[in-house]
Amino acid sequence: MGTEKIEPKVFANKVIQQLVQHLLAEDMTIEPKSYALIRSVFRKCHGSWEQLGAGDVWHIELLKKVVTAWGKTPGRVKESERLV
Repeated sequence: MGTEKIEPKVFANKVIQQLVQHLLAEDMTIEPKSYALIRSVFRKCHGSWEQLGAGDVWHIELLKKVVTAWGKTPGRVKESERLV
């Protein structure tokens, strides 16, 4: 068995989802367009998914800032709030 290569968008989306759940709320709703927006902003801020995957602290902190800023924008909804 070799190392399974994960498609870049799948890797990025999994990392984004984990950060959202950890930093914001476990039941925060993330729309597909939000994943694309976060990936785009991260790249425009000179973020590198390759470096992030290698554990580079600067890139991890940058993505955390991007995700936190996204989470603070109006309109973010938790799944539990939709049930009310």
